[in-house]
Amino acid sequence: QGSAAAEEPLPPGWEMRFDSYGRKYYVDHNTRSTTWERPQPLPPGWEMRRDPRGRVYYVDHNTRQTTWQRPNSHRLQQMANWQGERARVMQMKNQRFLFPDQQRTAEDDPLGPLPEGWEKRVEPNGRVYFVNHKNRTTQWEDPRTQGQLQGQLQEEPLPNGWEMRFTDAGARYFVDHNTRTTTFDDPRPGASKQGTKGVYGVPAQYERSFRWKLNQFRYLCQSNALPSHNKLTVSRQTLFEDSFHQLMRLPAYELRRRLYIIFKGEEGLDYGGVSREWFFAVSHEVLNPMYCLFEYANKNNYSLQINPASYVNPDHLHYFKFIGRFIAMAMYHGKFIYSGFTMPFYKRMLNRKLTMKDIESIDPEFYNSLIWIRDNNLEECGLEMFFSVDFELLGEIKPHELKPGGAEIMVNEENKEEYLELVTEWRMTRGIEEQTKSFLDGFNEVVPLEWLQYFDERELELIICGMQNIDVEDWQKNTIYRHYTKTSKQVQWFWTYVKSMDNETRSRLLQFVCGTCRVPVGGFGELMGSNGPQRFCIEKVGKDSWLPRSHTCFNRLDLPPYKSYEQLVEKLKFAIEETEGFGQE
Repeated sequence: QGSAAAEEPLPPGWEMRFDSYGRKYYVDHNTRSTTWERPQPLPPGWEMRRDPRGRVYYVDHNTRQTTWQRPNSHRLQQMANWQGERARVMQMKNQRFLFPDQQRTAEDDPLGPLPEGWEKRVEPNGRVYFVNHKNRTTQWEDPRTQGQLQGQLQEEPLPNGWEMRFTDAGARYFVDHNTRTTTFDDPRPGASKQGTKGVYGVPAQYERSFRWKLNQFRYLCQSNALPSHNKLTVSRQTLFEDSFHQLMRLPAYELRRRLYIIFKGEEGLDYGGVSREWFFAVSHEVLNPMYCLFEYANKNNYSLQINPASYVNPDHLHYFKFIGRFIAMAMYHGKFIYSGFTMPFYKRMLNRKLTMKDIESIDPEFYNSLIWIRDNNLEECGLEMFFSVDFELLGEIKPHELKPGGAEIMVNEENKEEYLELVTEWRMTRGIEEQTKSFLDGFNEVVPLEWLQYFDERELELIICGMQNIDVEDWQKNTIYRHYTKTSKQVQWFWTYVKSMDNETRSRLLQFVCGTCRVPVGGFGELMGSNGPQRFCIEKVGKDSWLPRSHTCFNRLDLPPYKSYEQLVEKLKFAIEETEGFGQE
C-alpha cells in the first residue's frame, strides 16, 4: 500500500526535482515554494484558493472553515482529536481553583469553626476581617479570641496598646495601636524573633508562601483596576475570531475593567460563570490545529509550546499578541485557562535563564545527546562537531551558526561547555523568537511582567491553570514501586504525608515529580511519560542523608530509605519547596 501511494500522481501545479546531493524535493508552482515532503492530494471537500493579496489558503467545505496550512491526513486526525475532546474540556471549567475555602474549616483551623452567623473575609491587600451577618457589622478582631489573651499558652502579656493577629496564611504578627504600625517581631522582652527577613521585609518563610505572593499580586491587580466594565459579544461558531477582533480593538489598559461576556443568541447574566466559560473555551480554541499557533511539547507531553511553523499563518504575530493579552487578562481577573504551557515557557515569561535540564521535558532525545556530549571526550571518540546546527521545518532544512563563523569552529574539550550553553539557548528559542516577543508584548500591556517576579515557574502555572482536587486514593492505586513494596514503611509514611497535605502542597509535589500540576481527565491511570503511558513511580535510591530526586520524563520519585516519618517529611518538604528546576541530580 505504501508503494502504491508513492506512485500516485502529484497534485496539479507540483513537480518533483533532485538537488545536487541526489535528494528528492518538491516544487509547488502554485505558491512558488519547495518542500522535502511529498504532497498529498487535497482530501475530499477541500479546495485551494487565493486571497486578494495573492496568498494561498485552503477551504474545507465540510466544516466551512479555512486554514493557511495545506491539509493532510495527519493534520485532519489532529483536528478530529481536538474537536473530540471539547466536551470533556468544558466539563473541567468549574473544577479549577486557588484556595477555594477562604475561611478555614474546623479541621485545619486551630481555633475551630466561627460562631454561627459569622464569616471570615480577606481584603485585596490580604488583611483579614470578620463579618457578623446577624447584625450586619464587620470587625478586625476574631470573634473566637475576643476578650481573651491571644498568646493562648500562658505567654507574657503584650505591652500596652499592642495586639496579636494572624494572617490568612496563619502567620502571626503584632499591631502597635500607639504608632499604628505592624511587625512580625514579638515586642515582648526576651521573645524569640521570627528569623531572617526576606527582600520584602517579612519573615523569609512566610515570604516564600504561595498565598502571600498571590495576595501581593492580587493587591496590585485590585489597586490598578478601572471602573465600569467591558462588554464582549461573541458567537460560539466564530469564538476565536470574535474574541480576537474585540480584544485587539481596545486599548490594553481597558482590559483591566470587569468583563461582561454575552454569547449571541443565549440568555444569561454574567456574574462570573459566563466569563469563566469564555476563558476556558477560547484557551481551547487556541489549540485548533488549523490556526498552527501552538503544539504539544511532544507526543507524550501535553503542555503547550509555540509552533515554529506558525509563520504559515500570515497574521500569526498579531494572534500571539492577542493570546498574550488574553492570558494576562485571565491572571488579572482571577480566571483559569484550559491547558498550560511548558515549564521552560514559564521561565521565559519570568526572564529566567534556561538550563540544559529544561530541554528534557520537551525533547528527551536531544537532551540525552547533550548529556552524552557533556560526559564523553569528543577527541577520544573522534567526533567532528562544529558551532553550527541544522533545523528542519516543514521539509526545509535551516542552518544556523551558534556564533559568528561557527560553521568553521570545531567543538573540542576546551570549548565544549560554551557549545552546550549556546546549543541549549538555540534549542529553546529556535524558530519562535518573534512569536515569543509578540506574546510577551501583549501580556506586558495588560499585566506588567515585573508583577510576576514574586513567583517561580511552578507557581506561575498554578495561577494560570488553577489547582484541581487531587484524588489521593486514585493516585495511590495507580502508583508502582521499584525496590519498595506497598507495605514498605517509607511508602506508608509517604502516603500518610500526602494525605495530610493541602491541595497546594499536593500540586507542588505533582509538579516536582511530573513537571505539571494538572492531572489528566481520566485520572492518574492516564499519566504520560517520555515513552508513552507512564504511571507515577516511587523508587528506592540512595542513602537517608540524600534529598528525594525527581525524573519528570518518567513520573518517577527517587525516595531514599529514611529512618523515620519526621525525616521523610523534612527532606521531601525541602525538596519540593526549596529546590530550583526539575531534577536535583
